[in-house]
Amino acid sequence: MILNIQTIVFCSGTILLSVFVSSHAHRTGAYMRNADDGFNFRTNWMGNIQNEVRLSEIAIPGTHDSSTFKGYGGDSATTQVLSFEEQLNYGIRFFDIRVRHFQNAFTLHHGFVYLHLNFDNFLESVDNFLRSSPSETVLFRLKEEYDAEGNSRSISETLQEYLNRYQGTYLRTDDRNINLGSARGKYIILSDNSQFDSFGLRYRESDIQDNYSLETNFDLYNKWESVKSQLENARNGDPGTFYINYLSGSGGSFPYFVASGHSSPGTSAPRLATGLTTPGFSSSYPDFPRVDCFIGICTIAFEGTNILTHDRISDYNNSGSRRTVGIIVADFPGDSLIDVIVRNNG
Repeated sequence: MILNIQTIVFCSGTILLSVFVSSHAHRTGAYMRNADDGFNFRTNWMGNIQNEVRLSEIAIPGTHDSSTFKGYGGDSATTQVLSFEEQLNYGIRFFDIRVRHFQNAFTLHHGFVYLHLNFDNFLESVDNFLRSSPSETVLFRLKEEYDAEGNSRSISETLQEYLNRYQGTYLRTDDRNINLGSARGKYIILSDNSQFDSFGLRYRESDIQDNYSLETNFDLYNKWESVKSQLENARNGDPGTFYINYLSGSGGSFPYFVASGHSSPGTSAPRLATGLTTPGFSSSYPDFPRVDCFIGICTIAFEGTNILTHDRISDYNNSGSRRTVGIIVADFPGDSLIDVIVRNNG
């Protein structure tokens, strides 16, 4: 069993910790850190679902902080590598959009970090996609982010101006029982701001798991338990409820670590090890992998939420379930994670 020791500075800049790194590269299709890692096109996957199925009954791949793909803010703020067009083409149908109301326009932000994109960039991508793929629908959470500045009108008035430009593919509805047939070729807003509520569905009326705050890497297992519990809630839940399950986390850990368990951002980087081994700690972190085994001793390594969720949904797909897993929202979703969520629709 060969392990390396690294010192990690967490993204808060205040916590130092020596940890073990597995000696082996770890590549999985559930986590992809580069746009050229090998994605497949899924431009019409909703075409296989019957019109009468409610949107709340569909398993939908989504992205968290969907606008961060240009890399501004570094590893602390970057959660995606695929452009809006790539996300849509590869199967993403739920987006997490954060806007700052600035000089009567919407700039896209992750906290205080301006992402060098504007709301027009997103809506134009969605509009173009839906016109070419009318079997699909797109949902997006719309949230105000960071301080408003330099405006002479309300945030709702600015939103209305944007929607007027893309009204051909916009569906204004408050019907939480809306079916796919009524939504095909349209985008729908999930309002996460009271001033947006009249423009779509209320995001906070969904059943949401978003336990995103990790103080250290060792909180990753607790995050996974929240994800796992929400998967079961959706699987056994009310068909009329939107279940939203965030795989993402940050704070005392980098987003890439939460998604992958890796020691660095790379798609094939080695996992971090917890420092525990079996058989002495066999009951610890039961869903984390046992790796680098030698003379009966195995290292317990961290595993990312993308990989753990992929494997759990794959098990559901093979065994059948009462209903789908709902909306799964990920950082750096890989092709196989997108695929297993789509296939959860049967």
